Amino acid sequence: MKFSTKRVVSSCNAPKSSRMVSNAEQPDNTIRTDEINLRGRLSTGGYYPPIMALDVQPIPLGPWQTNALVLQTTNREVTVCDPGMDPAPLIGFLQEHKLQVKQIILTHAHVDHIAGIDAVSANFGDPPLLVHPAEQEWLNRPELNLSSLSGFDVTSRPATGTIVDGQVVPVGSDEATVLHLPGHSPGSIGLYFKASGVLVGGDTLFQGSIGRTDFPTSEPEAMATSLRRLLTLPDETRVYPGHGPSTTIGQERQGNPFLIALK
Repeated sequence: MKFSTKRVVSSCNAPKSSRMVSNAEQPDNTIRTDEINLRGRLSTGGYYPPIMALDVQPIPLGPWQTNALVLQTTNREVTVCDPGMDPAPLIGFLQEHKLQVKQIILTHAHVDHIAGIDAVSANFGDPPLLVHPAEQEWLNRPELNLSSLSGFDVTSRPATGTIVDGQVVPVGSDEATVLHLPGHSPGSIGLYFKASGVLVGGDTLFQGSIGRTDFPTSEPEAMATSLRRLLTLPDETRVYPGHGPSTTIGQERQGNPFLIALK
């Protein structure tokens, strides 16, 4: 007969140190962990930091169903990527779960990815807003963010900072490396969470397709280079695109006709 040990966990907040501490008094920002032996008695116990993986919640917004992404690794603090058009479902989700928006990151500055910036900012205390420098001015330029082509002009508050290729951006207890992925737009970026095996990809790579390269500022040759760069990531990397369902690098390597054509 096989026996196993149970573990009972109650949640608090995460500490900065991963070292177990004394049972005498529970420190702030820890979880209580008790080991139960085969006879049902408490054997060992202590206070450990909770282990939290990166959670990605896509919330499709607007007529083009742009994926606003809520990235969470800590109890209440989140990063929001691409708050797009008609952001009420995103704001409702954040408020319902009592989440704190620590920063907004844009994968690029097309209208369907930026139209909800001001509404989210107004509801969550104007968090830092980060974008690639090639598209920083697009936030106030309807002819560049393509809203003027859609029949209405969209502008947003200015970015508070920029992010560039190779930069490491903290996201809760995880961190992402910025990948500059020009092609769909000159300042398109991805956020690669190596430890979690996740890529926030924007409009570069979709399930079974890729981002458009027929806009005035698009560059098809740059897109090909960016796609080849993504093919260097591990097959198991989970990709969360700007539109449509998530996929993996391996799935797209095998079945995406645009990637197959690159070989």
